[in-house]
Amino acid sequence: MQKKLLVILLILCLLPAAALADVHVEETPPEDWAERDLLRLTVFRTGEGDCMLLEAGGECMMIDGGPYKYREKLRTALEARQISHFRYLFNTHPHDDHINGLKALMAFGFTADEFVSVFPKDQHDVEENQKKTVAVMDKAGIPYRQVASGDVLPLGGATVTVINWPEGYSINARSAMTRIEFGACSALLCADIIGDTQQHFLKTLDPSLLKADVVKVAHHGLTPMRKDFLDAVDPAYLVVTNYNNEKTDKTKDQAHYRKLPIQFSGSGTVILECDGTDWYIHQTPGQF
Repeated sequence: MQKKLLVILLILCLLPAAALADVHVEETPPEDWAERDLLRLTVFRTGEGDCMLLEAGGECMMIDGGPYKYREKLRTALEARQISHFRYLFNTHPHDDHINGLKALMAFGFTADEFVSVFPKDQHDVEENQKKTVAVMDKAGIPYRQVASGDVLPLGGATVTVINWPEGYSINARSAMTRIEFGACSALLCADIIGDTQQHFLKTLDPSLLKADVVKVAHHGLTPMRKDFLDAVDPAYLVVTNYNNEKTDKTKDQAHYRKLPIQFSGSGTVILECDGTDWYIHQTPGQF
């Protein structure tokens, strides 16, 4: 009997753990919510592009900056939040729908302790966007730091772990996924990683690095994420940095099959807040 019990306990230990934090979508938070120590992730309405603001403990960082055409709206939104300085400007990869907004912010005069990327500053095979951004960054006097997979960026009381596959055969394949942790709350922002990258992470990463309550799906939801990857992540919520249209129908079907709430930032900025125990998520339809 004891032997059977040990076997059962071992099997339970090997099973994927459920998301630790509770996720509330379009629900009213507790009355004292604003008084708590919160992490806030704002996924701006930049169409088919990544532009996210992460705030914790009085510090903030941008995770990509979206396409150039949204630069004025982004500046207005940040100024309305009285943000003029960042601890990090983080670029997952130098495609225009991820990096150009960061370039614009530096040209506008926003400052940062560091510009951070997994790509070398002077790498010659990256897109022209990288070179133009580096030129603006140098003019602004913002230092460039190349990070590697596994590096941790502290932000207030949160930690942001960088995860990438440097041997990936395309810029998207090498784009940097980020894991955000704040107390028992976790988020996985999947940049533009492709299926082969997801498979590589499944084979090489500690499974605990993939578990997350909320997920920003890969590559704007243009192709569904791998089933086994989502099985490993076991999220309770998905956000897509794109419009809710026929281009993202397969990702929407995937969410519905898993009975997961899903929101599209192309329909309005999405704000995700957590206190280390619970997530409260709401969308501002039609607004940047």
